Amino acid sequence: MLSPKERLRDAIQRVLNEEGDGWIVGQFVLALGLEKMVDGVIESTAWVWAPADQPDWITDGLIRAASELREDADIDTD
Repeated sequence: MLSPKERLRDAIQRVLNEEGDGWIVGQFVLALGLEKMVDGVIESTAWVWAPADQPDWITDGLIRAASELREDADIDTD
């Protein structure tokens, strides 16, 4: 039986395979926006997950790189 880490890696790889760019999953971090109803009110929170055996410096680096990519995408270069 596959572990949660392996199932997630496989699912991410299938998405990458559909993109057709030839990339393979090395390390990964999931960042999600979660929502739930509590007494008729929607509560939301950010949630981050990384494999337990992945070193913190890799997880931190991936999060930092994602933030930098997002910041670069917001810069108007015209």
